[in-house]
Amino acid sequence: MGFTVTASVRAALTRTAVAAMACAFSALAAWAEDGIKIQYHGAGWIQGGRIEKASDTLSDGKGQNFNDNWTQNSGGQITAVADLGAGWEGGLGLGAIQSPGVFRGSPEYDKVPGLTWSPYVTEARLTYTLGDAAHPALQVTAGSFHFNYNPDVKNLGLYLFRGLVYPGIVISGFETKDVLPIANIYGLNVRHERGGFRGDFILNSETDINPYFDLSFAYLASYRFLNAIEIGGGVNWYRAVAQRPSITSPGKACPDPNSNVGVNAADKEICFILDTTLVGGTVTKIDTVTGSLSGVKLMGRFSVDPKTLFGLGGPFGPKDLIFYSEAAVLGLKNYPKYYEKIIQRIPVMFGVNLPAFGYLDDLSLEFEYFANPNMADFEKELEDNSWIPRPKAVTEITNDSGAVVRTIRTNTRSDDWKWSLYLDKVVAGHLKVSGQIANDHMRTGGFYLRPTQSETFSDTFDWYWMMKVAYYF
Repeated sequence: MGFTVTASVRAALTRTAVAAMACAFSALAAWAEDGIKIQYHGAGWIQGGRIEKASDTLSDGKGQNFNDNWTQNSGGQITAVADLGAGWEGGLGLGAIQSPGVFRGSPEYDKVPGLTWSPYVTEARLTYTLGDAAHPALQVTAGSFHFNYNPDVKNLGLYLFRGLVYPGIVISGFETKDVLPIANIYGLNVRHERGGFRGDFILNSETDINPYFDLSFAYLASYRFLNAIEIGGGVNWYRAVAQRPSITSPGKACPDPNSNVGVNAADKEICFILDTTLVGGTVTKIDTVTGSLSGVKLMGRFSVDPKTLFGLGGPFGPKDLIFYSEAAVLGLKNYPKYYEKIIQRIPVMFGVNLPAFGYLDDLSLEFEYFANPNMADFEKELEDNSWIPRPKAVTEITNDSGAVVRTIRTNTRSDDWKWSLYLDKVVAGHLKVSGQIANDHMRTGGFYLRPTQSETFSDTFDWYWMMKVAYYF
């Protein structure tokens, strides 16, 4: 069931977070007086951009039509890293991001609360390292921390830890938290390295998408050779241990379908599938199929640097010409109607760092193919913990007078391809300018300002642009 955080509650949470951070940094200051080495890292930024074309958000203009809408946000964060000696290290940090309640161009902009601040934890961890910190024989990290297994990725990819299995949802966007130093694992990481081999065991407690606190187990391995080629793979037993199995795997214990009017009041398949067939012109129910939000993800990737491999010199920058790719399987188990073919649950991305000749640090072009036949939407999961996607049959929503106020596409193949062009440049060692033009999996809101978790871009030629200026130390 959805819920709303009031302004007073949000303000109280923010005050509590700031007070807790003040106490934490007071403790760090006391440690510093005891001779413990502490380093501080931080960043502050402002960004803005515009949705130029979004073909699947048509309405009467009350918040759903994002065409030509501007957006912006700003934020800052600071993290303290303490060297505790004997291989032990602690990290603690807090940040806050400020953003409008709706996009700037919405007709409803002046009718909702203004800019809001949302605090977050950058990391809260304790790490033990045996051997070289850069290439440890053994390293154990516990707490809340950032983990990025594919640093080549700038936007698309990172499938093993972003998104859901059932329904098959992938997540991307301009400098999302998975490609920024913001915590996205709440649990444990055990890393071991030898030569070009690296292995990571991850225990993660779900804190991003409800139901919360389900445990996932993952193992990733990669091998780098010739100082130019890296291959890797991994498996994630997503929500392997449910904190309440009746929620993660609801069986037939569905909520009242009428409570799901925000998705579609006619949708009767909330937490089970009514498997049907057509016999002699009559629809016959064969079985009631139950399932689960849990499932297995598989991932494989590679990266090649031809400059190093073939000894190319000249004006190329250190990241120029690197080719990389990643693919995943979102769920090994087939279900009727929605998850019948495993090939439709395999997103594939590939990218290349275009030559920037030192003028830019990164100029990355990425493409993704994902033939998901279902709606790229997980409102049913948020509303009812449903593992079944939204139905795609609805094409029109009308008002009381019968006029069409919203159009929803039924052709779910028009968004099989995604693309992204990303660039950045660090100036004077501490100032970073970055930007992106893309059609990706960004989600911006919903009908009448009601979040649906629908993707904003439903056609290959939809797009937006974004720019950011950040200072970091």
